[in-house]
Amino acid sequence: MAFRYDLHVHTSRYSSCSHSSPESMCREAIKMGLSGIGLTEHDRWWPQLRLDRLRTAFPDLAIFRGIECSSAEGHFLLFLPEGASVGEIGPAPLSRLAPKVRDLGGIVIWAHPFRYDRSIPSWLGDVPLDGIEVASTNMDQRANNLSLQIARTHGILALQNSDAHAPNAIGTYSNACSRPLKDNNELIEYFRIAL
Repeated sequence: MAFRYDLHVHTSRYSSCSHSSPESMCREAIKMGLSGIGLTEHDRWWPQLRLDRLRTAFPDLAIFRGIECSSAEGHFLLFLPEGASVGEIGPAPLSRLAPKVRDLGGIVIWAHPFRYDRSIPSWLGDVPLDGIEVASTNMDQRANNLSLQIARTHGILALQNSDAHAPNAIGTYSNACSRPLKDNNELIEYFRIAL
């Protein structure tokens, strides 16, 4: 049995570009048969208390706390272990951001690469990445192909996430895992094994 996770979801609670409540996104994720979602608001972490309330309201859905962090090099999804201090992690150059996340035991995923710029970045290979999106609602086929090529040549885990800003996009793309993942710690551990 495969468990499906969409690790790139925005809500109106903390992303101004989304017009959908966290509750509506969670309900749709369950309706679509997802096992879990990653809440990755733009440059904003969910406060732990609000996240705990949402997790309590949807006990059958794993809800991972992440962020879509902006940098000059692009956008990156970050996930830290449960209870990690998120105060120091925010928009910064990737050369500083990625090592800091890794030092805290977290993972870094390149979000919708080649969405705007098709050139291979000079930093690739110098910065540790744990994953790269190879399919998203915000990527065309050429971006998908370039990302998949990068994943293969650099040994980076290939991921498919919706980048949903509305319920009808939830689960358009997702990742199949061989076992259930209940929180950030299990998500990060699964990534480490997959790499």
